[in-house]
Amino acid sequence: MVQKLLISLDYELFFGNKTGSVSKCMIEPINALVKVVERHGMKLSLFVDAGYLDCLKKHSLQYPVLLADFSVITQQLQSLKDKGHDVQLHIHPHWVDSVFNGTSWQLDTTRYRLHDFQKHEIAEIVARYKNILVDIVGDTVFSYRAGGWCMQPFGVIADALHAEGIWLDSTVFTGGVSEDSQRWFDFSKAPDMPFWRFDADPNIDDKTGRFVEVPISSDRVSPLLFWKMAVIKKLTKGQHQPYGDGEAMKANWQYYFKRLTSSTYSVVSIDGIKAGLLKRAWDRHLKGRGSDIFNIMGHPKAVTSYSLVQLDRFLGSIKGVQACTFQDLKHLRPG
Repeated sequence: MVQKLLISLDYELFFGNKTGSVSKCMIEPINALVKVVERHGMKLSLFVDAGYLDCLKKHSLQYPVLLADFSVITQQLQSLKDKGHDVQLHIHPHWVDSVFNGTSWQLDTTRYRLHDFQKHEIAEIVARYKNILVDIVGDTVFSYRAGGWCMQPFGVIADALHAEGIWLDSTVFTGGVSEDSQRWFDFSKAPDMPFWRFDADPNIDDKTGRFVEVPISSDRVSPLLFWKMAVIKKLTKGQHQPYGDGEAMKANWQYYFKRLTSSTYSVVSIDGIKAGLLKRAWDRHLKGRGSDIFNIMGHPKAVTSYSLVQLDRFLGSIKGVQACTFQDLKHLRPG
């Protein structure tokens, strides 16, 4: 069985008190990642935060700095597309309520989930955000990843996505659970399969469903990983210094307590020290269900020198693997 390798990245700023800059959170880390993956004949699939692009475009006439940011992002995405990389839809709808004060973004994450909006607003947001990407890279956008993995209950947003030709989702990671009320999700009952069809519930394999789920690969990790992450966050120097210059949103205490005290499922990721687990996750993947899709995710803003080295080492260690983007999975589209 030929293994397909997806490297699917959430292309976005931070959503804490400091968003960070386009150059440090997006442009520079992507350029560094492209050098690594292209050296091994691999490709990137970017889930682009289209809500942010919408804000840039809307305020660009008033603030030239935002026009410059929009232009440099557009140029990078078009260049990547021309080289065979992929661009798909990522939605963080809180940008609808956020404003630029002339020097920085003032984020309002009260409505962080797409579900926090009315049905007609959801339809309008999905349509407008998809069109922004289509204007940049062409009509090749059919895949979706929910911001913060917040896609449930899926029935609330399903019709809006379907109306815009979005039929493939890549949000689920099997076993994943978040207890944070603002960023809640529960994939504990998701199928342990390379892909499946679903309709109103991504946890249920429905052969007649309108959507296909291509899950992010997941792995069970011990609390030690999160203790290491906590220590490194305090140090943030040298090889563990992230490219991104912003601050992440804070979750509730239950979220952190569970991860610091018990084993949990996490996405297979290139972010920070998680990249050191790539080979272990790959070996478990091969010994497990025999899936032919290994879907690594990450956030360019969280890339470090360490994670670049680990990704380079991992890609050099695997053999007979087919580079894959979501464009290569069009045959999965429901008939």
